[in-house]
Amino acid sequence: MKNIFERKITFLIVAVIFLFSFNLKAQENVHTGWQLGKIDSLNIFKSKDYYTWCGSVIMGEDGKYYMFYSRWPHGVRKLDDDSLNYIFNGFAGWQKYSEIAIAVSNKLEGPYKHITTVLKSTGKEGLWDRFTMHNPHIQKFNGYYYLYFISTAYDSTFLPVNPNQSKENLQWFRYNCAQSIGVVKVKSIRDFISGNFKMPDEPIVRVDKIRTFEVVNNPSVAQGPDGKYYMMYKSRKSGGHMMFWWAVADKPDAPYTTISNVTSENDMACEDPYMWYDKKRKSFYAVTKYFSNSKKYGLQFGSLVLLSSKNGTNWSFPENPEVSKRELNFSDGSKKLLSHLERPFIYRNKKGIPLALFAAASYEPPYQGDIMNVDEAHNTFNVCIPLIKQNRK
Repeated sequence: MKNIFERKITFLIVAVIFLFSFNLKAQENVHTGWQLGKIDSLNIFKSKDYYTWCGSVIMGEDGKYYMFYSRWPHGVRKLDDDSLNYIFNGFAGWQKYSEIAIAVSNKLEGPYKHITTVLKSTGKEGLWDRFTMHNPHIQKFNGYYYLYFISTAYDSTFLPVNPNQSKENLQWFRYNCAQSIGVVKVKSIRDFISGNFKMPDEPIVRVDKIRTFEVVNNPSVAQGPDGKYYMMYKSRKSGGHMMFWWAVADKPDAPYTTISNVTSENDMACEDPYMWYDKKRKSFYAVTKYFSNSKKYGLQFGSLVLLSSKNGTNWSFPENPEVSKRELNFSDGSKKLLSHLERPFIYRNKKGIPLALFAAASYEPPYQGDIMNVDEAHNTFNVCIPLIKQNRK
């Protein structure tokens, strides 16, 4: 009896060890082997005069690292072309006054130094990109750099589902719901810096008011295993929650055809995807900002989470999908809680190994505070969080 009992105990111990080891391996697959590292002041990029947002980083042909980012000035807006322009005061100015700038660093983690503005709207009536340049997403395919971005016009005819809107809200919608996605193609980073490129006459994704109900923004593009180019982007159900769509094109800068829904249920409402294809695991992944107060998945509103898919059509949250809560961990052992942690971007080396997570952040709500004298707590910044992984060569 004793031998039988001991054999049962041994079997149970072995089984537990096997299951524990399998779970660790599964967790590594789920989270692609990452561990978020700690940061210091060199990892934070900000401006005393501008709100800083949407960092997207790539290595240039000179071996330096270039951050394409959104910025717009603090303060109030002139009432020159719109008597309701005050709705864009302060942080809300991203909707009409954002520009895309470029900064450089000798090291991936920083510090980064501003160089120049790359894309700036003209305000010319009739153009699809009349106002704002926002949501930069930089990629390199087949020897060319592609800078994806959003811009907007003004749709005076737009009417939201709920007609009981204040004049300010209605005006906001008429800018917000005229967004489109465009792309600029160049041969070198120097072309961006010198302005040696042509702005696109037409966008590559528009609101169709059928599936993309109100907005199209947050573009993220990757090449799939079939050689085609796939874009994940955000839209919004008419008067409803955030949702993602999946689109495809034969070329990186061709018009994209929307083919399927990625997320639609309220419990999975997200925004700001960074999507890529992992050749080793033969899967698509996306890091996004969670945008739901649902308790179904037990996630913090505004935390960064992971989505995954084998085929690009069927997406889901893996087990324990949370990548980062709204917080930063510093090398001195301190921790700072954040009001916002958004616009994730994963920098991957030539082998596709993730090395750093870039994100936009603020300690306190940037819509609050003194917009004429924005303090550090209410200002916004881009942060580089190292991703610790074995065999990072």
